Amino acid sequence: MKKLIFITLILSLMLAMSAFASRTRVLTMGNNNTILVDDANIWQFPSRINDYPGLAVGEIATGDVTQFGIHWKLGDDNPYVLATYFDNQSLLQPDDLLGGALVSFTDFGLLDNRRINLFYGRRLGSNNFGLRLNLNHSSQEAGIKESFGYYQLTLGLTADDASWDFAVMVATGSWTDERLDGAGNVIDETQPDGFYDFSVEGRLFWDSGPNYSYVPHAGLAFSKRGVDSLDLITGSINNKTTFTGTAFEIGIGQIYTPSNNVEAVLDVGLMYAKVKFEDEDVTANSTTETTFKETTIPFFKLGLDAEVFSWMDVRFGATSFWIRGTADFPTSEFKVNYPENDTFLGFGFHWGNFHVDTYADPQLFLEGFNFISGGNQDMNFQISATYEML
Repeated sequence: MKKLIFITLILSLMLAMSAFASRTRVLTMGNNNTILVDDANIWQFPSRINDYPGLAVGEIATGDVTQFGIHWKLGDDNPYVLATYFDNQSLLQPDDLLGGALVSFTDFGLLDNRRINLFYGRRLGSNNFGLRLNLNHSSQEAGIKESFGYYQLTLGLTADDASWDFAVMVATGSWTDERLDGAGNVIDETQPDGFYDFSVEGRLFWDSGPNYSYVPHAGLAFSKRGVDSLDLITGSINNKTTFTGTAFEIGIGQIYTPSNNVEAVLDVGLMYAKVKFEDEDVTANSTTETTFKETTIPFFKLGLDAEVFSWMDVRFGATSFWIRGTADFPTSEFKVNYPENDTFLGFGFHWGNFHVDTYADPQLFLEGFNFISGGNQDMNFQISATYEML
């Protein structure tokens, strides 16, 4: 159980950076969205939307189309790209940077709140500019109100020759959590006390011959989550909880293309994440602090994309994060040192303008199709389907 604290810590912080946002192809090639050039890059560097006009993209997992979007190319003299994505995924809730819930909405609960991911891109001087706006909000009210909203803006810039990308992300969240006191008055049960994420990241492509290129990259992120809990009788603040987090990543990737039909990638680097948790008992005038630190030295991300037939590619990927973590509790300390490893298998299918990328379940090859094995496992964990409209 304690090991999971550190796994959750690094993932929750780095997700705020969007450095690990990926779709099926880049995921099965070792979660290498940072160094690969792919339409999945738009989630990390929104200025890349200019390279991918005229696409329709569907993401499929857990028996549903979890996301669908279309890239629209508009205008004649000075064209621009507009993309709209809509989600069919679980609702967003206030998190505490350690993977848990910051606030529990006990009266109504939260409704689905994922509204839209909106992309916009066009030329800006000699470079390509892009932005992504992510809106999430829902509320319920019947005398008392419960609501939560999270709003994220990412701005990106890509060089005219596509030799570098840069992005900055800012996000903020807020909520309303009301209830009735003993006299029937509406009071706040909890209040937000700071809820934001900020990150910057960039990458540079450096060619080193006809078959090799290198991709140095770096990212930095800050996050805060704060909540005040109120006395249900007096309405005064009796407890203040604050989570503050910092994370950074630096690495260098290598892309190897021995032929037109094979691409191998390797990314090596280091990551650091720290979360400080402060719990202040306002009534007793006392504060306790707990600090979680996680250093990953090094991490490896390895991937291969190779053509098998003209209509099918096979993909393999592996990641290894060598983690050292420390939890400094008020009266004790806990340390871990372990590698967090993962492997991936995927396939890419191409039929004209239609492309399907799969994250395959290896059990399919060990047991065969369900009508042979009698099993009930899915063939794939997730699928990305793309149609080129232009």
